[in-house]
Amino acid sequence: MADTAMGEVFKLRCELAGHEQDVRGVASCEDGRLVSCSRDTTVCTWTPTGSTTFESAVLMGHEHFVSCVAVMPPSPSLPSGAILSGGNDRTISGQCVVAPVVNVWVEGNLAASLKGHTLTVCGLSSDKAGRVYSASWDKTAMVWDLSSMSSVGKLEGHEQAVWSVLPLEDGGLVTASADKTCKLWRDGKCVHTYVGHTDCVRSLALFPGVGFVSCGNDGSVRLWAVSGECLLAKQISDNFLYCVAVLPTMEVAASGEDKTCKIVRDGDVVATLQHPGSVWSVACTPEGDIVTGCADGVTRVFTRDAGRAADAEAVQVYEARLASQTTSSQQIGGVDLATLPGEEALLEAGKKDGATIIIKKGGKAHVYSWNAGEHKWDALGTVADGPGEGGGGGKTLFNGKEYDKVFDIEIEEGVPPLKCGYNYGQNPYAVAQDFISDHDLPQDFLTQIAEFIDKNANQQVTLGQAPPPSHGDPLTGGGGGLGYSAPAPAPTPAAAATTATFESEVHIPKSVMVFFEQGGKAEGVERKLSEFNSQ
Repeated sequence: MADTAMGEVFKLRCELAGHEQDVRGVASCEDGRLVSCSRDTTVCTWTPTGSTTFESAVLMGHEHFVSCVAVMPPSPSLPSGAILSGGNDRTISGQCVVAPVVNVWVEGNLAASLKGHTLTVCGLSSDKAGRVYSASWDKTAMVWDLSSMSSVGKLEGHEQAVWSVLPLEDGGLVTASADKTCKLWRDGKCVHTYVGHTDCVRSLALFPGVGFVSCGNDGSVRLWAVSGECLLAKQISDNFLYCVAVLPTMEVAASGEDKTCKIVRDGDVVATLQHPGSVWSVACTPEGDIVTGCADGVTRVFTRDAGRAADAEAVQVYEARLASQTTSSQQIGGVDLATLPGEEALLEAGKKDGATIIIKKGGKAHVYSWNAGEHKWDALGTVADGPGEGGGGGKTLFNGKEYDKVFDIEIEEGVPPLKCGYNYGQNPYAVAQDFISDHDLPQDFLTQIAEFIDKNANQQVTLGQAPPPSHGDPLTGGGGGLGYSAPAPAPTPAAAATTATFESEVHIPKSVMVFFEQGGKAEGVERKLSEFNSQ
């Protein structure tokens, strides 16, 4: 089947809706089950009940966002294997409220929570000997022995967050980092550094018999020999690539911020799987199906096997989601409706898979993407006007949504900043309140965040000196983002600082009545009251 599948088209197999927020990680088990994890603090297992249907079970044990998931095959220490999930840390006012952990799930039960990292666990992998490997924003990777449920090693040497860790066929380990490098480790020591990516390296996957594949924020996929040579470098996107996987056919699947998962064969993109939002993660099943985790909270499975393809009704729902999207005219360089071709342009084949065209239909501009496998144009939605004067450039994609500005808000020293999206015309206080509620931040921050947004949103801000490396953005390894330092001396107009920061304050107890300028979300208030009552 692997040979004949090379010429077949990927079609939707099913959409698995079980999470309330972004699906940040997906994995596949040898027995056909799938695993997904989400910002909603849950892990879901999906057991096939038919060719296109799955039954879900929810694993609850994380106290904060779940950022990655992996499957450990059966081993001497765990004959039934295990599911691994990595969690985000949560630090407020200088105190770690929720520690980052690696949770080990055995037969649906939480067997252990492995603690050792000081910041978010963002990557996981394992081997058949029963060892688990974790990557973290704390710039390290750790090795765990599940027979003792304890750490047996720590790899230190990267200058920025470590995003991925991969065991190799020869017993070595490779790590990928926001410092733009990959490193090869043997017996706990770095023996080689792979240089080639021009931005943060986000994901690694084993390429059997050759070496490994990497992808990153520079939009490229690279194939490396273990000895150090870069055998192939392919630029497949103008946006961040978040995850990479290798199919049984030795094709490479890479997903990213541009709402697609692309299939690369011999250096060429041969298929583009469209999604309604950013595709955070991708995995492959033993049969060669592709599993994706999307920012819209849905796990999707695509297949080349016609016997497992979704029925017409399910495909119609999927295509309707794609067609309902709106693309900013600024994002695609501006659109003059009068000069666009009509529907007759769709009669001509696209030049390559994933190529886009904009046509005029019903008085609106519509975006289509060429599906080379099925030899047809897929509707991707309409084009909307940009923010107009003062916009300062195109939209920025963040968490699958488009924003005029995406700010970095640094809450604690040494902790990666949180990102806040803002569109022109929004109420800065409403945006700040939603940001505080989403991240469970003290209400005292409302005025500072709102004033910061109001000050910087509708003008071009000249970026000044970046903060120290410890304040860096784990996504890029840099200090980037628009912002300011507070409290601090007022910067000159030509050299505004780059990150909004807040000093730790003593919030409890309060000796005077506290007034809120804007009411918070009821569910957030209720959750906080419950937390305090339980302490």
